[in-house]
Amino acid sequence: MKKHKIISVAAGSIAQEMELAPGDFLLTVNGQDIHDILDFRWLTADDLLLIEIEKPCGEIWELELETDSNSDLGLSFDSMGEDRRCVNACIFCFVDQQPQGLRESLYVKDDDPYQSFTLGNYITLTNLSDSDIRQIVKHRLSPLRISVHTADMELRQRMMGSPRATELFQALSQFSQAGLDMHFQIVLCKGINDGPALDYTIERLLDLGKCAKSLAVVPVGLTRHREKLYPLEAYTKQDGLAVIYQVENWQAICKEKTGSQFIFLADEWYVLAEKPLPMYDQYEDFPQLDNGVGMMALFENEFCEALSEAAPDSLRNMKIGIVTGQAASKFMTKLSRLFMESFPEAAIDIHVIQNDFLGPDVTVSGLLTGRDIISQLSGHCNGLSALFIPENAFRSGTQDMLCGTNLEGLSTALGVDAVIGVADGGEFCRQLLACL
Repeated sequence: MKKHKIISVAAGSIAQEMELAPGDFLLTVNGQDIHDILDFRWLTADDLLLIEIEKPCGEIWELELETDSNSDLGLSFDSMGEDRRCVNACIFCFVDQQPQGLRESLYVKDDDPYQSFTLGNYITLTNLSDSDIRQIVKHRLSPLRISVHTADMELRQRMMGSPRATELFQALSQFSQAGLDMHFQIVLCKGINDGPALDYTIERLLDLGKCAKSLAVVPVGLTRHREKLYPLEAYTKQDGLAVIYQVENWQAICKEKTGSQFIFLADEWYVLAEKPLPMYDQYEDFPQLDNGVGMMALFENEFCEALSEAAPDSLRNMKIGIVTGQAASKFMTKLSRLFMESFPEAAIDIHVIQNDFLGPDVTVSGLLTGRDIISQLSGHCNGLSALFIPENAFRSGTQDMLCGTNLEGLSTALGVDAVIGVADGGEFCRQLLACL
């Protein structure tokens, strides 16, 4: 029997209620030995659990509990390979391009298969052994989200800085044979894995058959903090147009063969190329939404539906500010005009923030910082009843931004009621209506 030493018990957790403590050993769950974290997560997903614990004195406890299958017991171990970290040295790694002095969690490189299954994170598979692959198959972790980048294995090894990068298709074949659904991602780097290399990658992924569910193609993100890193070039408008044309040809081929376009381009490509976004229904069931692909089309659809149904009880003249990054500036301007056409009582100002913190090539709202917002909007918020800040600029579940500024700090520094604008377009429309 393999014993797993408990190293921490979360305050207020089920484990604490059961009087478990650091130094105890987990022996079995529902009579089964635990090999690794995948076994533990899988077995503890049952509603009825029988957990066997060995106390430091050698006493054996058998604990029965009934729990929600989504509940976390609150245990951490020293021997289960929890929260696997990335072992790669990718030439495009965004974590390596961040300035020093941010909170520690921003420098953590996740590459964990369980988080791919539960949270939608993308993994590279380079830190998994053959045994790990078998465990994924055994527990049927589906769907998985996998960072491919290229199907040229020599090129993949160079791009990712790991000799195990060449073993990708051995794992993908096992997942496909086991019937595990897979969603893929390519971070496209100019002159490296685009052009003919992209064609080859798409062909190889399509060969995996029906378990290959979707592919996102996203442009590499480049910050101003790239000292001593691999020299990468930013894509231009003409480059963006070429990528869109290339992928649209593949989408037509895939649609004819499989009924799905399979490949979905990140919204940034259309912004870069100054082309309209695809129509809402072209994103099918939004399989790459966790990757941000199609977010603008979905937001607009939700916003317009809520706007068409809006009928507030009373109206008053109000001036509202909306903060956005450069990439979404035209998009948010369009929606604000639609809102003001329906409700002339509202005056909406769109405040486009340049990302001085990470660099001008970083244009997405999700990487805006409080310090840039404050420095660029100081003295420009007079008369605003509210200033909406995009939800994705805050750490999930908090009011804290990338640079450490929080919502209260923004309100104080700018002298305005700063509000988190929710990521659901319909709810955001209702937030605006609540100001009138």
